[in-house]
Amino acid sequence: RYYAICCQPLVYRNKMTPLRIAVMLGGCWVIPTFISFLPIMQGWNSIGIIDLIQQRQFNKASNSTYCIFMVNKPYAITCSVVAFYIPFLLMVLAYYRIYVTAREHARQIRVLQRAGAPTDDRQHHPDQHSTHRMKTETKAAKTLCIIMGCFCLCWAPFFITNIVDPFINYTVPGKLWTAFLWLGYINSGLNPFLYAFLNKSFRRAFLIILCCGDERYRRPSILGQTVPCSTTTINGSTHVLR
Repeated sequence: RYYAICCQPLVYRNKMTPLRIAVMLGGCWVIPTFISFLPIMQGWNSIGIIDLIQQRQFNKASNSTYCIFMVNKPYAITCSVVAFYIPFLLMVLAYYRIYVTAREHARQIRVLQRAGAPTDDRQHHPDQHSTHRMKTETKAAKTLCIIMGCFCLCWAPFFITNIVDPFINYTVPGKLWTAFLWLGYINSGLNPFLYAFLNKSFRRAFLIILCCGDERYRRPSILGQTVPCSTTTINGSTHVLR
């Protein structure tokens, strides 16, 4: 969403229709179903390693049977690539694009400020709306970078181990597996706190949702009263000048 707002602000509202959002959210559930639930229920993850799984299920010392979950090499690679490595690559590309766009916005704002500067020697005051918008974009980008960093740090050990383990004859200790898995689960618990404490806009959005759209939590316009404005185009982007 932030990528669309940052890089395609003029067409965002037309493209992001409720139906399209519903399809995207549905995809977030359908894709995991096809890479996790369906293959595991069909036993595709255990093809070729059934004997090894049966050996580990039975503990001779305690004469008991355990539930052992192991994956073969094809499934480990496919699942990890689809669930982690491809999303990670897409996020890196998106954040690079956001970074480039943010720098371009900053340059265009400086050009607009110089274009509207007074001809006399009086001190020029920058456009407060443009400055505020740039600060907001920068802070939001930093917030999302922190969230992305936490996601990568929490889930990378698990997905790296998930691919390496089948190639080293499944010698990764069980306790290490458990630690890496719970580290990934912890990331899901961190997200609400990261969103809420790092960015005021997210905090306000949560309050609006929880309080059923209470007007007290809606942000007042930073422009105040409507002021006359004109538009100008720089490098194909349309900007509003007060």
